[in-house]
Amino acid sequence: MASRPLVPLLKRRVSGFTRLLAAFAAAGLLTAGAEAAGKAGDVAIAHGVVTAHTSGGPVHLLGSGSAVNEGDVVTTGTRSVAMLKMADGTRITLRPQSAFQVAKYQVAENAEEGLMTLFKGGLRAVTGFMSKRNPNAMRLRTAVATIGIRGTEFDARLCGADCAAEARLRPVPAGRAGFLKGDVMVQTAGGHAHPLVSGGPIHNGDTVITSPDSFAVLVFLDKSRVTLLPKTEFRVERVEMAIAEPERGTSIFNLLRGGLRAVSGLVGHRGRGYQMRTAVATIGIRGTAWDAVCEGACVNTDPNATQGDGLYTQVTSGAITLDDTFVVEEGQTMFLGNAGNTPQPVPSLPITITEPTPDSVEVPETPPAPSSTDPQDGLYVSCYSGICAVQTEDNTIELGEGQASHVGNQGGPATQLTEVPPFQAEDPVFQAVEAGGNVNKLNESLNAGGLECTVR
Repeated sequence: MASRPLVPLLKRRVSGFTRLLAAFAAAGLLTAGAEAAGKAGDVAIAHGVVTAHTSGGPVHLLGSGSAVNEGDVVTTGTRSVAMLKMADGTRITLRPQSAFQVAKYQVAENAEEGLMTLFKGGLRAVTGFMSKRNPNAMRLRTAVATIGIRGTEFDARLCGADCAAEARLRPVPAGRAGFLKGDVMVQTAGGHAHPLVSGGPIHNGDTVITSPDSFAVLVFLDKSRVTLLPKTEFRVERVEMAIAEPERGTSIFNLLRGGLRAVSGLVGHRGRGYQMRTAVATIGIRGTAWDAVCEGACVNTDPNATQGDGLYTQVTSGAITLDDTFVVEEGQTMFLGNAGNTPQPVPSLPITITEPTPDSVEVPETPPAPSSTDPQDGLYVSCYSGICAVQTEDNTIELGEGQASHVGNQGGPATQLTEVPPFQAEDPVFQAVEAGGNVNKLNESLNAGGLECTVR
């Protein structure tokens, strides 16, 4: 596939290399290639123009299966991406317009060392056995900070105006975590999972998962709230609302397993755009407070079941509807085992709920973090698992799961952010690559004009 003539494109790239490499050398980050550079890994995915250059050698194109050697500076074009699979199983995905060097990569036991440099652009890394075996073995350098990698998954991005432009395209969060107890995870629509932190954003398509000893109170745009019970999976399908016209708002959720306690907001009070989907019925509300529990898989193998696995609902205020046909009134508890059946009254829910109703929990107002709405120039590091130590000339901070930091373009101390910036966590380029390098998804993510070319 090609959308531009390859030779003129490479001439421009080679000319740009001269200026770029000079800047790298001046910054003291460029590492010269050894006379007999060792192999560090291979290119697993290459879409568009992906090249390598070693000091003293020519620029050459990389394709899937090409070797990556110590000393290589790997770059990606304007609409190009690459995934490198290193010798220890580490996966490094390079965004468009990135420049990255593998300065050293030794995996022999008791002599492990991985030294890499990000000159521009961004990457997502999932480390292999080397950093797990030796927590001090791997480092990623930039002009303003060095990242120590300790058995982790993380993003690093050198931002200019591009990050601010991407952040403006990100939708407003559908809601936020108002209160958390225990371990709660959020899995994005692209399948990327990270811990949810208090005040952290929840976007359309996210699935929130509570552990056996945890619960979470979530607050959404229209001020509706839910308490997720332990061992619950809850997906935010779509939440949209203009404060001036709440009757036109939409709040669609999906209780996949477990249980919840819910209190409606502006959409539920003034409109009919609220839906809580389950395996057997869609719940609508009429200005209400209610509980729902999915026992088992929320579906009963007996089509005539009147108890056991299935959906249980209990209304404490107002009323709810099941599939817009059956109304559950205040004070009633109902069971539905199969779609299309008539709900049956039951004396109680199948579990005793001790978690608080969401309106009884004090939730602080949490405005969007500046890093999400208007990211500044500089280095952003977001850590999804393990520990990422961000070291500058002024300080060192350790990032745990679900934490992020920023360092300005002129250096200075690293600052911990209040949340992982959505432009990193929800980067559509990484999502497309993680989905298997799907070309159509990459084209959608990179540019309507398609990829520059692909070498295979």
